[in-house]
Amino acid sequence: MGTTTNGRKGQQLRNTLIDNTKGVLIFLVVLGHYLEKSNGWSNQYLSAILSFIYLFHMPAFVFLAGITAKPNQLGMRIANITIILIVFQLAYLTPIILINGTAPVGLLQPYWILWFLLSLIWWMILTPVIVKFPGALAFSVIISIAGGFLPGDGQQLSIMRTLTFLPFFVGGHLYGNRIVAYLDANMSRRFLAIATLAVTGTISYTLIVIHGFGPYWLYGSYSYVRLGVDDAAGVLLKTSLLALSSASLVAFMYCLTRKTGPLTIVGQNSLSIFVLHGFAVIVAGEILELTGLPPTLWIVVFAVIAAFVTTIFLAHPVFDKAIRRLAGKISAYAKRK
Repeated sequence: MGTTTNGRKGQQLRNTLIDNTKGVLIFLVVLGHYLEKSNGWSNQYLSAILSFIYLFHMPAFVFLAGITAKPNQLGMRIANITIILIVFQLAYLTPIILINGTAPVGLLQPYWILWFLLSLIWWMILTPVIVKFPGALAFSVIISIAGGFLPGDGQQLSIMRTLTFLPFFVGGHLYGNRIVAYLDANMSRRFLAIATLAVTGTISYTLIVIHGFGPYWLYGSYSYVRLGVDDAAGVLLKTSLLALSSASLVAFMYCLTRKTGPLTIVGQNSLSIFVLHGFAVIVAGEILELTGLPPTLWIVVFAVIAAFVTTIFLAHPVFDKAIRRLAGKISAYAKRK
């Protein structure tokens, strides 16, 4: 089913593919967090699932964010994301502070999953520069690799992750629509995509789990020093992971349907699922800590069911509309003042 990149039908297919990709990705995000709360990285079987998911799910999200980033009304878009970040930073931290008497993160560090919102703000600020800078993609790769040399805590202001995942945003912003159009025109090569995912997933598991480099390499939040390697090894490993993640996210998109359906709705409401699912995961983690962990098979069953229910429930448009409406009202009020 070939389509032109400028045709109306082609545009719809591209949007549907993007939404369907977001739908699966947000499910994987939620599933990964449930598995993490079940001590998944310390389990040889669960760590295989996690090393596969974490290899590409956030790079793919960043890539799609690059595609959908628009230069028009950039200030208003950044303002709305900033408001959502602040609102949910307070929503997550306030109960923790009330219970424990202290905050788990500093003033300049986004709490847990909220790093993505702050990094998205930085990337959106860069969009006018990206489109005008010659060789922006190659330069972003250099910045990503060089970011591993930064001293101190890379989680402050989400700087390290912003630099680590920058190439995926730049690649999506500059070339994403062409890549998606190519995927639409070459659906018959899906078997190659599945083989690619099998190979990259195996390599990721080998590096992260078997060779013991650890999951923080996939998080993209620490310097080479904090990750316990010398500079040469850090550059080599980070370059390898960037390449593996890039191949994985393209192969992953190859495997998805272009048809409109429930998955499309989930993808269209991925923002609300992303910012809200953390509350469900935290509660589930507390319950598991009190009751003890079941056998591995039942952890997988629990995580899959919990992730599915959480994703479908939070995909209801009422949540997304409420969040965006709240951000819009606060932004409009601030603008009037």
